[in-house]
Amino acid sequence: MVQLTPSQADGDAEPATAPGPTSANPAADNRVALGNKLVDSGALTEDSISRPALPDLPSDQGQPQAGFAEPPPVFSEDPVSAGSGDQTPTSATAAPPPDWHSQKSAKPRKIAMMIAVALASIVSASILFSVLLRRSNNEVAKNTSTDVATDVDAEPNSVPDQIETSEPPAIDDQDDSPATDTPPEDSPADDSAPSTGTETPVTPTKGDSTPAETITDPLTPPAELLPDNPLLPDNPLLPQNPLQGMTPNSGLNLNGTDDSESDTPTLKELPKDLQGLLIELDGMQRPQFNNAEPAPQTIDEIQLDRAADTKVDLEVVVDQPQSINMRQALGLPVAMQAGDPEGYPLNDLMLLLGQLSGVPIEIEWVSFDIVGQGIKQRVKLPRNWLTIEEILTSICDANALTYEKKARSITLRPTDERFDESINGCLDFSDLAGDQASAVATARALLSQTDGDPSQVKLPEKTGLKQLAALVCEAIRRARQSPGKMSDDAFHRWAGPYNKQVTGWPELADGVSGPPRLEPSTVSGLVRQISKANGVTCYLNWQDGARTDLLPNDELMPRTGEGISAAQAMQEILQPENLHVRVVDAQHWWIGSEASYDRFPVVVWFDDDTDADAIKRQVDSILEGAALQEAVLGAAAVDPVTKKCIAVIPRYLLRQLPRLLNATP
Repeated sequence: MVQLTPSQADGDAEPATAPGPTSANPAADNRVALGNKLVDSGALTEDSISRPALPDLPSDQGQPQAGFAEPPPVFSEDPVSAGSGDQTPTSATAAPPPDWHSQKSAKPRKIAMMIAVALASIVSASILFSVLLRRSNNEVAKNTSTDVATDVDAEPNSVPDQIETSEPPAIDDQDDSPATDTPPEDSPADDSAPSTGTETPVTPTKGDSTPAETITDPLTPPAELLPDNPLLPDNPLLPQNPLQGMTPNSGLNLNGTDDSESDTPTLKELPKDLQGLLIELDGMQRPQFNNAEPAPQTIDEIQLDRAADTKVDLEVVVDQPQSINMRQALGLPVAMQAGDPEGYPLNDLMLLLGQLSGVPIEIEWVSFDIVGQGIKQRVKLPRNWLTIEEILTSICDANALTYEKKARSITLRPTDERFDESINGCLDFSDLAGDQASAVATARALLSQTDGDPSQVKLPEKTGLKQLAALVCEAIRRARQSPGKMSDDAFHRWAGPYNKQVTGWPELADGVSGPPRLEPSTVSGLVRQISKANGVTCYLNWQDGARTDLLPNDELMPRTGEGISAAQAMQEILQPENLHVRVVDAQHWWIGSEASYDRFPVVVWFDDDTDADAIKRQVDSILEGAALQEAVLGAAAVDPVTKKCIAVIPRYLLRQLPRLLNATP
């Protein structure tokens, strides 16, 4: 130990070595005092080096010199308060144990251990008590039941030693029945107040004799085995003994003998009221279906082919195309001259104007057929140099037509006055004379009209429903073999007999594609040239083409020439756009999507030799089944004059009718 004096600390003198205190206890020499905190270096490192405990030796040394403190207090039964730093420890004070620092937490650990042991003992005792109590109750109940059953099966004259019987007094009934030696089944003692869990004394009398021995309830455990405090409170609505009212042997013969005359009820058969609620129990008298016979099919079990889904280009949906500048597109000046003096076909002319302007020009084909002007009808072309809009306006004025500009297309149709006049003429059944009322009723049923004047067909508001109403009225006339107000060729494109319409509008499978192509051409030009080479006009549904942003001036170069049919060339042009070609008749082709074709309604009527009412029920069930998938426009009705079933049905259901009519019940 080196002590520095103030002068030595400043470096004025050499350090002097002071003699260290000597002691017989080496641990006392290792104690170091830092300020007023006591630290025992020997005790701190005692556990880590596994140093054996040293005996406590009395210390005769006094208080160390400057820099040392007194040792920590010794924890004992009679602790001695440590003196102040100025006092010298006495020889009677024992040295502290080496591990004195861990004794502070020893007492709480002991208390926690004692509490845990006590809790574990209580829980174990509770579980053991519950098990023993339950086992004793079961043994008592079993032994009592065995004893009672043995006594019942004994001889009539034998009396158990534990029970003293006596003859009960006779009971005067209305029928003066004699008293029996055995107590009645429904004894007043059994229907008395609920048992309290203790012995219930029963004192039968024998004349004037002394009371007999008490009889205890065999199902009640002894009082010494019952807990003082029940776990559940008393319920006045339930008996305290759950086995009260039950026979000891529960209707079973414990001796193994066959007791067929026992009146004890059994559960071998269910009551009749419960048998009707259960369907899978053996022994029940219920009619069984023969699994070998197939059940008749219902409309839910008949497989209906769904209509084709609408396919839309995702890029067109996400990035909406910009509107077409109609003023710029229709302002192109052109001069046209038809090779035929009668003019140019209307539909082909619209394809040509769309090719020049880049604007799709769509024609309302059904409306043109209703007014009596076909889309293949030739129109005269104006002379001189005119803009496309001026040419379009001139053609409309000369043929009672009108056009409507939209954001990305133009729609061409007859004028409203001309169209409404033709529709009203079709809806008027005055030409049928005495059959007018029945025709109106049939038309209203097919059009699902329930409001308005029942004596006339209501004129719908939308253009599509107006077209359908005209076709329905024309179908009623033709079903009655009356002259129609539309041309036969125009009418049979959209309606007609079932056996003809079911095979109508087949896909294009042949035709010529024209000469080989040396350079790309526009879509409108290709369609117009290929159809012209086959002597037809091709209608293009631009609404379906708008889903993929198809424009008339888009350039393509399909394979054409010898060995390549028109169907192959058209498929190469239209398949990327999800379009296809169908043959309407010998003069017209139709281009559109499968979704539009499947959902387009058609009016049909069935032959005379069929059951009209049965077909109507079948068609109604088919329409109801299809309505579960999506909205369906269709109906069926029976004409009371001709006894024919007339139906409005989508084309995708029409092509399934041969199969569905045989499958539906």
